[in-house]
Amino acid sequence: MHIIISIILLGIFFWLCNLAIFDLKRDWPLILIIVGICSLLNLIRRSKRHQIIRNLEKGKINVEQAEELLKQEKD
Repeated sequence: MHIIISIILLGIFFWLCNLAIFDLKRDWPLILIIVGICSLLNLIRRSKRHQIIRNLEKGKINVEQAEELLKQEKD
């Protein structure tokens, strides 16, 4: 999902460069910042999912609790 948002934002950025609102020579670090933020958000999200699965495997939570936590992750 985050990669899709990144591609859309990248397209908007290039479009705005064509309209001379942004200067690609000057503002190219924005691309790196956006991609980095999206990657970081994706990493955090995956980390939370893996923690829920590990807790389920260790018996710290039951299946119903894991389902509820995973549903909350999607929202």
